[in-house]
Amino acid sequence: MDKEELRSHFGTDEDIKVLMKHNSLVKAKYNLTLVQNRVFELLLYKFQKEKDGILSCEIHRNELRNLIGKEKDKTIKGVSDLLESLRLKEILIAEKIKDKDKYKWHRFGLINGSTYDEDRDTFIVKATEEIYTLIQNYYDKREGHTPINLIVKLGMNNYYAQRLYDLLRVWSGTKQVINYEVSELKDLLQIDEKYNLYGDFKRRVILPAIKELNETGYFEIEIKENKVGRKVESIDFYVKDLDKRKYFNKDEIIKEIPNIVLEDVALTSSDDECVTTEDSLLKEKTKKLEHFVPDETIFTKGTLRGFKKDFKDIDFKNEYMERAFDDAVMITLDRDDVETIKATSYKFFKGTLDNKIVEYKLEEKEDLDHKKEMDTFW
Repeated sequence: MDKEELRSHFGTDEDIKVLMKHNSLVKAKYNLTLVQNRVFELLLYKFQKEKDGILSCEIHRNELRNLIGKEKDKTIKGVSDLLESLRLKEILIAEKIKDKDKYKWHRFGLINGSTYDEDRDTFIVKATEEIYTLIQNYYDKREGHTPINLIVKLGMNNYYAQRLYDLLRVWSGTKQVINYEVSELKDLLQIDEKYNLYGDFKRRVILPAIKELNETGYFEIEIKENKVGRKVESIDFYVKDLDKRKYFNKDEIIKEIPNIVLEDVALTSSDDECVTTEDSLLKEKTKKLEHFVPDETIFTKGTLRGFKKDFKDIDFKNEYMERAFDDAVMITLDRDDVETIKATSYKFFKGTLDNKIVEYKLEEKEDLDHKKEMDTFW
């Protein structure tokens, strides 16, 4: 299956499908095939959507078939064998020991098993509990998390490009030059013994991965090799972000949400309001929403003014938007170890809240769609 065909099944580059990946998973050690990694990434996305501690997800066989290249592997047995291979594959996850420069290393299977339902032609895939916990609780002030554009990643045809995408994305928001030691990259990819010669590693892993990433149109990546004597010890990745889509910008996502959903998500009105046109309703609601702040005490005068201007069109009385606000505040205060959002923290807070608004608007849209579906059938 080529890149365009794959994306047609799961969405275009303009679609919003974001996996919020705990950095312990980004920096974990494992080695998969391209197809195994595609399926694993999709399962992580599905697990993240499950709430209330449900350690499994149900996925239709056709959705998995779309990720698989060979026809013989698209059968029930082929998909079952693929999921079984993920159960047997190991992932090594590091946990830093508090106040020490040492780690605990956890070794798990990528999934905990699967069940095929003949009647529904679906697979119920059970998550490894520890991985599920990281996916659900991805906010971690020590480790952090990385937003992954799933549509872009599923469209890649090179496994090492998929992994390098994560390893560069984890830093690309804060650094333009990202350095990795060669030994560290080999260790993360679990190919220490496969490419002993650096020339082979560069030719078979690094250069094809960079070529694939550059061809997505989202990056412009160049490398610089750092030598000690004649040996290349580390690589500097010069990463230029060409993503004009800015899929975390709240204004973009608002445009893509249908009007009926947008009204439910962002705007509220009281029963006694009387309006004659949609335009006047929007103006009146925007005016009322402009000054509501869930908690003014965490801002200074300057940052409060900035907040009111930047988020004047968002209804923070809406429970989803309030949760977005609370999450962004918590992350910012924990990250900077402060009690008030001052000018030095505001840019980070704004970016975090933009991301959270996108996430919770999508969650609300999914909840609304689910409610409509339930109302239809029940």
